[in-house]
Amino acid sequence: MIPPEVERRARWVLDTLGARDLGFGDDVPYVEPAWEQVERCEHPEGDDLAAAFYHLARLEELDAGDGPSPRDQHGRFPASATCLDLDDPPLERLRQKLGLEPPRWRGARFAVCLTHDVDTPWRWTRIGIRGAAARLRDHARAGRAAPAMKEAIGLASLPIHKLGRSDPNWRFEPLLRRASAGGLRHTFYLMAGHGHPADGPSPAEYDRLRPQLVELLLAGGAEVGLHGSYLAAADAEVLTEEKRLLEGLAGPLPGHRYHYLRVDPHRNLTTLDALGFRYDSTLGFADRPGFRAGIAQPFRPWDIAAGRPLRLVEIPLAVMDVTLAEERYLGLSVQAAERRLLDLVGWAAGHGGGFAVLWHNDRFDPLTSRGWDRLFYRFVDAVRAAGGVCLSGAELAEEADEWLAR
Repeated sequence: MIPPEVERRARWVLDTLGARDLGFGDDVPYVEPAWEQVERCEHPEGDDLAAAFYHLARLEELDAGDGPSPRDQHGRFPASATCLDLDDPPLERLRQKLGLEPPRWRGARFAVCLTHDVDTPWRWTRIGIRGAAARLRDHARAGRAAPAMKEAIGLASLPIHKLGRSDPNWRFEPLLRRASAGGLRHTFYLMAGHGHPADGPSPAEYDRLRPQLVELLLAGGAEVGLHGSYLAAADAEVLTEEKRLLEGLAGPLPGHRYHYLRVDPHRNLTTLDALGFRYDSTLGFADRPGFRAGIAQPFRPWDIAAGRPLRLVEIPLAVMDVTLAEERYLGLSVQAAERRLLDLVGWAAGHGGGFAVLWHNDRFDPLTSRGWDRLFYRFVDAVRAAGGVCLSGAELAEEADEWLAR
């Protein structure tokens, strides 16, 4: 006799993979000891389906016991603490083992959402100038030539920007023009609250620019979503107010991503579901590319307390520019980062996928981005050449909604 709660868990995994016609306990065996391990929040042995539930429900992220937490200083679960093979997602292995074809988005082999977190829309505020000068000094003293040069070039361009009333972070118009010319629709996540220093140095400037930015993005055909602030990740009232403020400018918001990727699958995804967001795209690792839930396709997260999936669709975040570029993470050169991105494209072309990539708006200035702007466009070209399609988050979530409801 299969316990009802095990039946519900197994059915959720099978339905997520598209195995709606397979019977649990018949076509797919019920391995009781493995599901008992799941009940104890242990990684199950000897059963791919139980292991798939363990990963997809993110049971390894449940804090338990009195031991030290693996979370970093921002409360995030890092890739360094996972038991996942990030280069070989286990749910995609199970999909193949069961003989299931991955979903096709817009008829393509795989889909990539081109997303941008707008943390700092304008670099050259007074605080921004002081910060750049301080970073230049610190890099020079430490003998870090490349980052020192970047700051020096940026500061040298400041008079030109002042004269032209432009800014290296305000590169939205050329990005939108290229998107329109290529038939693409990008997604931009905008902040609507600054209650913590990590939210950015110039909240008043962001408040001043937000209406103009929303108008520009919507007129350019882009999707606008909410970038829940640092504190909003732990405070539903803060998130609710930020949603209300941004919706007053942009209208209904389909999607969301937490600032600093401060998502906890067991604490703050239910908040997004209750607020009526169609999708979230925060679930990824800050310290390494990869699929944090062991799946490369959109799915409905599991609500541990309710024992059922949420209505919310989660679009996996496969990689972001900061992870690749910054010294505190991988610190790769543009050339090495391109190899990693092309590996991701090659994997998706062979296995399918529907996931997001994140490129911040401050990496599109040709003078100071050190080639990361051109790398983004080469990545887009590679996706299309490999048979993929580029969609907005809302477009992929809408298709995923229909596919998951079959």
